[in-house]
Amino acid sequence: MWRQDRLIALVLIVVCIIAALGNWLGNVPLQAPAPTMDTPGRPADVALIPINGVITFAGESSPLGGGATIGAQAVLRSIRRAERDKVKAILVNINSPGGSAAASQAIYRELMRVRKKGDIKIVAAMADVAASGGYYVAAAADHIVANPSTITGSIGVIVQVQNLTDLLKKVGIQTVTVKSGKFKDIASPLRPTTPGEIDLLKDFVNQSYQQFVDAILEGRKGKINREELERVADGRILIGSAALKAKLVDSLGNYYDAVEQVKKLADLQDPVIRNYLAPDWRESLQEFFSFRWANGFPDQPLRRLVEWNKIPLALME
Repeated sequence: MWRQDRLIALVLIVVCIIAALGNWLGNVPLQAPAPTMDTPGRPADVALIPINGVITFAGESSPLGGGATIGAQAVLRSIRRAERDKVKAILVNINSPGGSAAASQAIYRELMRVRKKGDIKIVAAMADVAASGGYYVAAAADHIVANPSTITGSIGVIVQVQNLTDLLKKVGIQTVTVKSGKFKDIASPLRPTTPGEIDLLKDFVNQSYQQFVDAILEGRKGKINREELERVADGRILIGSAALKAKLVDSLGNYYDAVEQVKKLADLQDPVIRNYLAPDWRESLQEFFSFRWANGFPDQPLRRLVEWNKIPLALME
């Protein structure tokens, strides 16, 4: 009986480990990372930080966009880890249409903080798309490389509000709202937006837009002036070749051309390039043994939707 109990316990442990491993691997985004030039045993010279998908803080699905997401918190940790390891350069490989204004701004500010110290050079490589918040992040680089057909630009801010009142009337749904102030349920889809709310949202968007423009001017100081930037900072998208003419990027090329720029700026001959967004062994163990319970229960998507519904509006860049 004692041996049978031990056997059952061992089987249960193995099943739990397999289930956790499957859940862990199942949550790894199926996106091919940019190629690295890694040599085991040698310290990294260049930290590769891929920015793939919609930019959010947590890096999970949200009303800010569907599909793959990139978490700003993970990016900030990777930048700090690269700084601790005293790398010579950071290569930010961007394939993102943008996302949350605050998350994009957080990554930009962290890269600018590192750049201003002067010890680490930063190069941004644009892939299919590096628009809106994706360009916000790229603006912090010493040098931006875009493919000739990269979709970039889309410099601007947008708030979208849905009005579902006609639909709710058809299905016989009525809503009673009790609020502490007239703007507490601003951008609610359950009623028409008032002129005062529109004015408030316009002011809100304009402030965020001005921060965006100021950030670009700071990151590309000496390369583009305000008048030149405002000509193209009206939300339009540009392909890479047009962005070069508009002074939004510095050169045209692919990922390996960006690597050459890294070698030139950081004075490197045969650099070791390591993906710093991948968790180190301590983070991997913590992730594995946590069993990812938060993503495993079927009620979690509904709970997250309820949490997001408490946020009155989504500011997108």
